[in-house]
Amino acid sequence: MSTTTQRRVARALRPGGPDVIEVGVEDLAPLKAGEALVEVAAAGLNHAETLIRSDNYTVRLPFPHAVGGEGAGTVVDTGPEVSLAIGTRVCWGTVLGSCATHVIAPAFMLAPIPDALSFEDGACLAVAGLTAGGLARVWPVEDRVAVVWGAAGAVGRMLVALLADRGAHVIGIASGRRGEAVRAAGAAHVIDRASEEVLAGVRAHTAGRGAAVVFDPVGAETFETSLQMLAPRGCLINYGELSGPVPAINLHRLFPNSVFVGKYNGMHWVQGLQEFAGLISAALTLALKRRAIISDIAGRFPLDRSVEAYRALESGAPGKVLVLPGTF
Repeated sequence: MSTTTQRRVARALRPGGPDVIEVGVEDLAPLKAGEALVEVAAAGLNHAETLIRSDNYTVRLPFPHAVGGEGAGTVVDTGPEVSLAIGTRVCWGTVLGSCATHVIAPAFMLAPIPDALSFEDGACLAVAGLTAGGLARVWPVEDRVAVVWGAAGAVGRMLVALLADRGAHVIGIASGRRGEAVRAAGAAHVIDRASEEVLAGVRAHTAGRGAAVVFDPVGAETFETSLQMLAPRGCLINYGELSGPVPAINLHRLFPNSVFVGKYNGMHWVQGLQEFAGLISAALTLALKRRAIISDIAGRFPLDRSVEAYRALESGAPGKVLVLPGTF
């Protein structure tokens, strides 16, 4: 039974950049039935959080709000009706306020971490597993060509591995030496966007036909190229806006090859919160087989330097940015 009654947590006080984040102390609520108290060992930062903090995104939260949604740690207390044992190492993907010393979460959303993986591994894989697991359901991929933009990122590597396991011929798009990890994750071919013309590379590798599906988290910058990559009856799935929102679509542009465009909303491809832990556990199991899907660590920061951590994320750090609340 934990005697912890307070936590330190990073909060966004108002809309804006990383400078609006401050670390403060708040009381922890008593545990309810089905809840667990977790001491956070590592929190993983994600670009969606910066979009939400801008207050100009499809998902909006009232200010001030606690930041962070992904992490890993140890169960230190449980409420009634919880089967997780105290001391279990767990990770999670969508628990608001994870950039903190402790979180209270529904126990069914927590995925146990295998002994062979670390807390940092869990904090790198949870959101990637949720996102890629849902994306891999959107379009049939067996024996088809699938293109993955941002393939060296946390979600990209996981998506490459999942698609390859489902029989897809995956073309990963990455930059420089990070392409080696994409190939190790399961890509049949890697295009270095820093030195190659991406559209020409996809066309060449598909004998001019194009891809059955393109997964694109970039948005505005890559939208036109992604459309041109598609084979007849192919589908472009946008699931992020790293370079800004995708432009408005004139449906007549889709007519020549009868292609499809989708805007991914994970809540419509995952059957409720009860499925989250299973998708994360599947990602952890896959990571045991393909270690290359675990993202590189671009930076580790103590909780008091959360502002710097988010600055690193928003500057395009080549890998996962972690906040480690137990460090000083």
